[in-house]
Amino acid sequence: MKVRELIQVLQTFPDQDATVVIGEGEKPETWLIVSGVAECRIARVSDDHAIVGSEPAIEIV
Repeated sequence: MKVRELIQVLQTFPDQDATVVIGEGEKPETWLIVSGVAECRIARVSDDHAIVGSEPAIEIV
């Protein structure tokens, strides 16, 4: 997915205040390849960790 396509998809979500979550996979800081996005709910554990919760979020996968 190209950046322009990702932005267009994110703009269609009704909750524009949702947190964006990017999954690192097994090798963080190597590549960011986006295959899609999904609505989810999270709870922040720290600045860089979250678990399933009630806060609206958009997961970039």
